[in-house]
Amino acid sequence: MPNLVPDWLPWMQPAGRLIWSLIATAIGLVIVVALTRRPRSPEPATWAQCMAGAVGVFAMFLVVYAIVPNEWLNFANAHLVWSSDKFVITHNQWATNLPPIDFPYSALRDSVAAGIYIVFFGLNLYLFSAWQKRPRAEVAEGGGTEKVVRTSRFGRPVKAKA
Repeated sequence: MPNLVPDWLPWMQPAGRLIWSLIATAIGLVIVVALTRRPRSPEPATWAQCMAGAVGVFAMFLVVYAIVPNEWLNFANAHLVWSSDKFVITHNQWATNLPPIDFPYSALRDSVAAGIYIVFFGLNLYLFSAWQKRPRAEVAEGGGTEKVVRTSRFGRPVKAKA
């Protein structure tokens, strides 16, 4: 499969799958935010709507929690070569009186991966809350003058014109 990412910068083509997964995440989040801004229907959801929503949520979970961190780790290992033998900070780098702490690039790589999980988990909680707090749409049948008077013996609402 050809890599459709341009080679403007030297890191862009090796990070192609990471870039595409982030684009897919952004598109999915735009769709979710657009759906949370719509008011909820007064009728209960159908089976097909629930299944479509479940497939959409599963797809977003798959991209956000599996593909994006995996592609970040692949990119950091293969192209950036952030392994445990390269160091961001060594204990004698700036002064000799600092504590003997070595910070390898592998720790930075794993910290970024953990940060991806933390950021998306916070966004997940926010979107769940926004989805539940959507306002309910008003029913506008017959000018909105119908109201439920009683229920029939079959449990269905009986409406009367006001």
